[in-house]
Amino acid sequence: MGEGKGSREESELVPGLLRHWLIGRVLVAGLALGCYANSCWGDFVFDDSEAVINNQDVDPGATSLADVFSHDFWGTNISSRTSHKSYRPLTVLSFRLSFWLGGGRNPFHFHLANVLLHPLVCLLLLEVLNNWFCQLKTSSKPVSRVDWRAPICSSEALVATLLFAVHPIHTESVSGVVGRAELASALFFFSSILAYPSPTSQGGRAVEILRLLLTLVLAGSAMLFKEQGITALGVCTVSDVLFRAKKLQKESGGQAKCRSLPWSYWRQWCDGGSGRKLCLRSAVLCVGGAGLVWGRFAVMTTGAPQFKPIDNPASFSDSWTTKILSYNYLYSLNWWLLYHPWWLCFDWSMGCVPLVQSATDLRVAAVAVFWAGLGALAFRGLSRFHTGDGRLVILSLSLVVLPFLPASNLFFTVGFVVAERVLYLSTAGHCLLVAIGAAYIGAFSSLTKRVCWYIRRDDTGYPALCPYI
Repeated sequence: MGEGKGSREESELVPGLLRHWLIGRVLVAGLALGCYANSCWGDFVFDDSEAVINNQDVDPGATSLADVFSHDFWGTNISSRTSHKSYRPLTVLSFRLSFWLGGGRNPFHFHLANVLLHPLVCLLLLEVLNNWFCQLKTSSKPVSRVDWRAPICSSEALVATLLFAVHPIHTESVSGVVGRAELASALFFFSSILAYPSPTSQGGRAVEILRLLLTLVLAGSAMLFKEQGITALGVCTVSDVLFRAKKLQKESGGQAKCRSLPWSYWRQWCDGGSGRKLCLRSAVLCVGGAGLVWGRFAVMTTGAPQFKPIDNPASFSDSWTTKILSYNYLYSLNWWLLYHPWWLCFDWSMGCVPLVQSATDLRVAAVAVFWAGLGALAFRGLSRFHTGDGRLVILSLSLVVLPFLPASNLFFTVGFVVAERVLYLSTAGHCLLVAIGAAYIGAFSSLTKRVCWYIRRDDTGYPALCPYI
């Protein structure tokens, strides 16, 4: 699939009527709301008991606002050695608001907030994906600001958002009150991406600086709802590189192409102002992000949290072989849950996933398939960097991988084996990959039918090749 009108017409996945500015958004919000509306009448379950029922910070009359910012997510003093060190004060403040609106720990009001947040996140995701497709793939006029009345320029963006809205992996995040952290963090995560200035943004340098600062504020707010919200800055940086590559290609009349790797872009950027501007913006994000991360770790005055082997057995293994194999198997299991969410569970500890202790374990095959698939997708994106499809594949992978990094055990030990809640943001990238793949298959099918029609029309003597015509 190339760029331009013809390729878009071949890859239409939904009727044009559904891409109307109102119909498409109503469809997304309606499906997101309808899938989880029945959870409003549920009770507090599983981790809700510790995060809401036994957490005194949820009650405005029991603790002060200062206590909220000095306690962890579960109500324990953050400086205590027994603290979980999960610092999410904005999520706790949202619990206090639900407590105040419901006149106490009324499950309905707590669940209602989650059910309403999910459609809002889906609508913001649709705007992000619509912006990406308009910027990178279609020949539509690039989006310089969020316009809720603008038509949805790509059916892939709508399909990806619809898949995200109804994906079963969100059950724990939306139906469980404790999933408020993921939902609110995602809301600010996508708001941060939308606030980030693109190459087509209107306004002068002052407006660009203000938008950069707003991006940092929103990403920092996302982090205070859930730690993985800080990874929005990484997604912004990747999108900036890809947007500027597309702009450079357009300005050079399509000559800035490299069909193997995007090194030609870097050389041309160094010769002009695009590279310096990109580096400056990336430096602002890096410095701002580093400051946010430093502040987050500074809150943990007594160091990292102390977990038990039952929470994360692989991290307590004495064998590096077992650690590496088990971690990689968990990565493949998380990826599999996105594609086939059949084994859903609220708690994957207590030996649900045995350690992979040897390379002869059959589960190593799943690890090999996972890395082969991920590598193939990365190669596809880089090898087609000069096309809209290649850039969108890279963006999709960044949206899958970057939000998952805080839960990967690479930088610090986490207190769980598998947690479906942490896949809430990564699901967006997964759904985008599925939509892109579906469009590619649809375009290939359309091309095949046209070739077969041409063969039969010319009466070449091979009508059996096209039995479906």
